[in-house]
Amino acid sequence: MLKVKKVEEENKHFLLSFLKHDIIRNVFAFYDIQYEPENTIVYAAFEDKQIKGYILTYTALDFPSIVLEGEKKAAEKLVNYVAERQFIMHVPPNLLQIVKQKFPEAKIYLENWMSVKKNEAKFFKSNNVRRLSTMDDAEKLALLLSTRKERSRTTVEKCSRLISKQPIYGVFKSSELVAYAGSFIQLPQVWMIGGVYTHPEHSNKGYATLATSAVTEEALKNAEAAALFVRADNHPALRVYEKIGYKKIDERLWVDVRTGLKP
Repeated sequence: MLKVKKVEEENKHFLLSFLKHDIIRNVFAFYDIQYEPENTIVYAAFEDKQIKGYILTYTALDFPSIVLEGEKKAAEKLVNYVAERQFIMHVPPNLLQIVKQKFPEAKIYLENWMSVKKNEAKFFKSNNVRRLSTMDDAEKLALLLSTRKERSRTTVEKCSRLISKQPIYGVFKSSELVAYAGSFIQLPQVWMIGGVYTHPEHSNKGYATLATSAVTEEALKNAEAAALFVRADNHPALRVYEKIGYKKIDERLWVDVRTGLKP
């Protein structure tokens, strides 16, 4: 019989052993459970001492981020453990109907998950690219992000904390930061790449390729693979990642429930 249990310190090793079989697919859960437990709530569905699925809520972002994985019969139970009113959920396409039935107002976008392994990447270098590290860099990053209209405005303090915790590379034109890319999860098995953005006035000039290439190069010096997710219809971004060597490995759905955020 299927039972849902909260994952806590005494039983988390069962779930971590399950997640380890496919770390890229389960990277958010594998990382958050171990390194950000104070911001992470997880429930797992068990049957005959085997894990059939899990739902994870990560609470440290502007809106909660939820990951739902597993067999359909498990997902039908686990989806009832969503307590938030506004959130982004990440689910595999085969769970779409369960999610739509539970959250009929949701807006859903298809994403490609892509990865590149060591010795498969092609790097693009420039003297105008470097890792961000100073308070001046944080100010320039905040200024760059202020041009991203669909996202909430950030602060210099948030950007300073970000670049102190995460590897973030920027492309500079003269002294202006015009593009950046970073890694928000670093594990020996995989680094997750994200936050790729170029100032609208400087798009289509190869800057996203330079920034993504730089952080991917650092990733592959420290991990077996680098991975990222990108909206499936974002063809310019797909071309950038494919140039570097990223290949599609899976699909996911970005489910927006009352946040207005898009991938």
